[in-house]
Amino acid sequence: MARRRARRRPPGRRRPPPRSPAPVAAERTEVAAAAAPERPDKVAIPDSITVSDLAGQINMSGAELIGELFKQGISANLNAPLDFETASLMLADLGVEAELAESAPDPEEDREDDIPEPDGERGARPAVVTVMGHVDHGKTTLLDTIRKTDVANQEAGGITQSIGAYQVEVDGRSLTFIDTPGHAAFTQMRARGAGVTDIVVLVVAADDGVMPETRDAIGHALAADVKIIVAVNKIDLEAANVMRTLAALADAGLQVEQLGGDVTSVEVSALTGQGVEELLELVLLTADLDPPQARLTGPARATVLETRLDRSLGPVATVLITGGVLSVGDPFVLDASAGKVRVLVDPRGNRVRSASASMAVEVVGLKEIPVPGQTLYAVESDKQARGIAQVRRGAQARAQARNSLANQLSLEQLAQQLSQGRVQQVDLVIKAETEGAAQATVQAVESLSTELVRVNVVFQGVGAITENDINLATAASAIVLGFGVQASANAGALADQNGVQIRQYSIIYELIEDVEKTLAGRLQPELVEIIDGRLEVRGVFRTERSLKIFGGMVTEGQMADGAQVRHFREEELIQTGRISALQRFQDRVNSVAAGFECGLSANLRRVVRIGDVIEAFHEEEQLPG
Repeated sequence: MARRRARRRPPGRRRPPPRSPAPVAAERTEVAAAAAPERPDKVAIPDSITVSDLAGQINMSGAELIGELFKQGISANLNAPLDFETASLMLADLGVEAELAESAPDPEEDREDDIPEPDGERGARPAVVTVMGHVDHGKTTLLDTIRKTDVANQEAGGITQSIGAYQVEVDGRSLTFIDTPGHAAFTQMRARGAGVTDIVVLVVAADDGVMPETRDAIGHALAADVKIIVAVNKIDLEAANVMRTLAALADAGLQVEQLGGDVTSVEVSALTGQGVEELLELVLLTADLDPPQARLTGPARATVLETRLDRSLGPVATVLITGGVLSVGDPFVLDASAGKVRVLVDPRGNRVRSASASMAVEVVGLKEIPVPGQTLYAVESDKQARGIAQVRRGAQARAQARNSLANQLSLEQLAQQLSQGRVQQVDLVIKAETEGAAQATVQAVESLSTELVRVNVVFQGVGAITENDINLATAASAIVLGFGVQASANAGALADQNGVQIRQYSIIYELIEDVEKTLAGRLQPELVEIIDGRLEVRGVFRTERSLKIFGGMVTEGQMADGAQVRHFREEELIQTGRISALQRFQDRVNSVAAGFECGLSANLRRVVRIGDVIEAFHEEEQLPG
């Protein structure tokens, strides 16, 4: 083992006396002051800058700048991004004027993310027709009549649950119909539909007239600057009034030809099929006025209409081809994700090798669930797709970094207001059947926030409600909302165990109404009547003024001592009362189940006869939904 020898001081040398600390510190301060560069009077900074970079620009150490930020209530590290407003306010306190620097373009991003419109032959394509209108005015039934399918009968509660696109043949010509949700909560979906359409068919019920959602649809159609055809539906009903409906449309800003305007209209009954052929002829004539054109060859461009998550296929997107040809095997870029088309499925469920302009197909081969409205770009190679996706991910990361501090401050301010009791917050976990439905639901509930009550969506996702959702809701003290999805058995059990409330809906406006009531503090429990059991009277033993003793067979549920009861004779309610005693043979019992006979006494005033029915019930408070 090696040993270290101690160094000895040479003879005759003594340790030097220690220097005074004060002169040393003063000396260092003077040197530092002499060496420190002056702080500039004015700096140009970008819209987002890290603490470290800003400190370098104003000749301060990072620690000093972090200290200045801390004085203003901002907790940050050297790599934390500052937005321009925050940085300029802090610089003003330091006597430095800030101006916004012009951001130079990223040459790498320009090179990699540039996807020019490919060359290709242009020509006529099928017209795209978007069907809009109010809930229950018959949009889906009209499309069902056109397609000769039975989709409409399967829709839940009169609202289309997801955007669908269908191509039909009319007089040997193809037309693509897009069915959009009719409720105002899905304005974002409807706006996307109007953005890819050539013609809007506005469905208005002749017995109901113009509703708020109708006005909303009119606004989207007019903003999209597309041709509009009014389909006055439900003319087969006695309450139908076509002229009143057309006049109401004029008041809403849509003047039909019958009233001197330039908007065409047709009277239809989606249920009986009356007028549907005339509507289709009108659609073809309208399309012929300005025949739709598109690039017919070359790499495809497509707009995402809807998305879903399939257990075996993964993310699946319904897209509308806006140009070129999309084929199986094509590499593509969708937002910041690269993929390759593995499978194409047409609206009839058939696998196809390719899809051309105005065709709607489902695409399998995505790595992530896209957002409806995004554009799919087919590219030449997998390498190009990966390169573009990588650059886009970097750009998104930088944008997220720019906004992170602003979001942090907003949450800190919110937390302060919460602690002071000046604002309330409702936390939600939202699960829906499709990405588009989830996005639209989040947008709808977040729009209900006010200055005093805030909706905070902790998480949104696609698919059934799972145990992970319940765990997240437990940690965040959130309510779980399911739109068009069910909760797994394990999730339901875990929710009961943790006290997490799950609320499930198939109708979007019911979900919105409940959230509105929650925010207003008006979501009160409802008094719900529960039927506990029924007994058929088979013998009457004693009749007094306010007490009846009789026996019978419990046919449903159970009869319990002390239960409230109703007395029926041939389904007519005779009276109500309460059981005062319950017996089997000579023994008094607390309850008797179905299939057993018993005797009972009840506080009833009117006569009880053989064959009458006694119904036991109770009332309990339940939250609606």
